[in-house]
Amino acid sequence: MEEKKKFILEQVGRLYLKHGIRSVTMDDVSHELGISKKTFYQYFKDKEDLVNQVVDVYFLNNPNIRLTQIKGGNAIDRIMNVRRHMVKMFKLVHNNLEYDLRKSYPRVYKKIIKFKREKIYEDNFSVMEQGKQEGLFREDVDSDFMARLAVGRFLLVFNPDNGIFTDEEVRDIHLFDQTMEYHFHGICTETGLKYFKQQLNNVQNEN
Repeated sequence: MEEKKKFILEQVGRLYLKHGIRSVTMDDVSHELGISKKTFYQYFKDKEDLVNQVVDVYFLNNPNIRLTQIKGGNAIDRIMNVRRHMVKMFKLVHNNLEYDLRKSYPRVYKKIIKFKREKIYEDNFSVMEQGKQEGLFREDVDSDFMARLAVGRFLLVFNPDNGIFTDEEVRDIHLFDQTMEYHFHGICTETGLKYFKQQLNNVQNEN
């Protein structure tokens, strides 16, 4: 990607994280980045085109931002890494980006939901299989079922628009901890549950 365009997408992504999508106008982008509208429109057709490309480059394909990344350590460690990532993102993001997308850019919103469904399923299925091999999760638990359940849990519970939990509750890591405790009590072996409780206590003390 051309460096100038990449720079624009990264900077606009930061503006969206800080202020939301609907509140950042093309004039704001032009002023903030110090580029003329004429130059800007050489790279993007309109704001929807900009939003679409920012979502692709800055959110979906950025490992520092992407909420579905699960890497490192054993199966339970990988979930704890997700928790650390969520704490980091709660401090960074001060608005509901998905709400803005759903209201103003439904085609882009559908793309994000599709991406999240696929990644959440893929990552959780991988975690389940790994945990079984490591003796942390019960072998009789259906990995496919639990991965699909995880998709539903994340898309339903962690979305304030669904009215189950408020925006404040969704943005409180305590809700994630409670959800994980419920989840791990159902799938862990005795060894796995003991390890989970130790690691949860450790990450909670990091905050």
